[in-house]
Amino acid sequence: MKNNNEYILNKTKINSGLQCQKKLWFDFHKPIKQQEEYLIKAGNKFGEVIRDNYGAGLDLSETHNISDVVKKTNEALNSKNVDVIYEAGFIYEDTLVRSDVLRRIKNGWELLEAKGSKIKKKEHISDIAIQSFIIRSCGVNLTYIRLILINAEFIYQGKQNYKDLINDDEDITEEVNLEEKKVINHINQFKKLAGNVPNPKIYMGRHCDDPHICNYKDRCESLTPETNVTPYTILPYKSKKLIAFCENNKIKSLIDVPAEQLNVIHNHHKIQEAHKNNKPWFNPELKNIFKEFEWPFYFMDFESVQQKVPIIENTKPFYALPFQWSVHKWKDNNTKILLSEGDYFLNFSSQDIERVFLEKLLKVIGTKGTIFAHSASTEKAVLNRLKEKKICGDLNEAIDKLNSRVYDTVKLVRKNFYDPLMRGSYSLKNIIKAVPGAVSYGQKGDIGGGMGAQLSWLVCTDKKTSEQEKKKEENLLKDYCAKDTFNLYLLIKYLMFSSK
Repeated sequence: MKNNNEYILNKTKINSGLQCQKKLWFDFHKPIKQQEEYLIKAGNKFGEVIRDNYGAGLDLSETHNISDVVKKTNEALNSKNVDVIYEAGFIYEDTLVRSDVLRRIKNGWELLEAKGSKIKKKEHISDIAIQSFIIRSCGVNLTYIRLILINAEFIYQGKQNYKDLINDDEDITEEVNLEEKKVINHINQFKKLAGNVPNPKIYMGRHCDDPHICNYKDRCESLTPETNVTPYTILPYKSKKLIAFCENNKIKSLIDVPAEQLNVIHNHHKIQEAHKNNKPWFNPELKNIFKEFEWPFYFMDFESVQQKVPIIENTKPFYALPFQWSVHKWKDNNTKILLSEGDYFLNFSSQDIERVFLEKLLKVIGTKGTIFAHSASTEKAVLNRLKEKKICGDLNEAIDKLNSRVYDTVKLVRKNFYDPLMRGSYSLKNIIKAVPGAVSYGQKGDIGGGMGAQLSWLVCTDKKTSEQEKKKEENLLKDYCAKDTFNLYLLIKYLMFSSK
């Protein structure tokens, strides 16, 4: 094996480059760590299960000094006393990889790579080909390669028993062998981006979300040169027919799209008009719509986490576990509320978490008054799943009554309001750009979105997390969720008073 323990690339960076070379440039020069940290945290828990499954061996998962990792890996490969290596490390052509499981078999070694997925995906093959190419280039005889997936039908019964969580029947040896041929070209190409080179000029497109949503999208949007032209591409729910028409007629500006090509149902005409006049549009009937709502008004938001390794009994992998809610209450339109006046629930791993989540919510939300939630289908889906839980069975009637009071603010805004500052988006974070006094997300150190909230859950359920760090994450979560419901209050207040 090569003794040079310096490296430029790793598997994560190569995968970034395969998605977009601008993404890789940012990884080198101006990285955002949050998404990568989430994937690492989620993978660490699955890694513990894997190591329990394949038994005793050399475990390098807690060894972070790369020189030590490479040295110990080399020693284990040449030792007849080691048959399994976890998180083995290899460096070749300035590229580091660490393998989940290397297992000694007849005439060579078997590589097992874990993915937190229930099915094999195309990107898994290219990802594992990076591993196998580097390992083979370091002189290891890999004769068999398997993909470790998550058994989506596994139901956790407690007592840390994850015996049936792993599905390792996927033989991908031939597929990976074919893909390996491309790896050296990727390495030679991507290493250059680590040097003093300009940010590649790559325009945003479908690759920004394939195979993963890029965590630099906001940055790329901000780097787009300012222009007086508002592109038609900001329109929500664009049909293929509309896109083809604009491409065939070389139309770029939203203002230039003929009225007959616009979708009335999705308010394309109103969006176009707002940008043309550079002022917001309000439905004249909006004031009457608010008469249909019942005081007091409640503003509600949930946070859930997709458990890849379930820790709550009788739940499956990928089950969206609700662990947090925030509620603000507005008694009447003559009063004001503050960000700090909201109620909240936050719990991470209590076995009765769903019962307590629901009980406390029902107590705070009362039995009367309209409940506003943004993209309310998410909250309703959580509540309907709780109806299926034996632990919550006696509260089904209360859940139905609560659900009947929920009104989706996305639907309210789509039908009745649009501001050019929204840039075609009905996400709450974009709508509030047009709302006076709205509180912003993602200040330095804050949680800026759902990915950050899930990362906080993983941090707080990690046994290695200190109480001080856990308390910090709890406060960040409370602040993030409260901002959602407080901004909903400001949005409804703005629409109410602007429509009078």
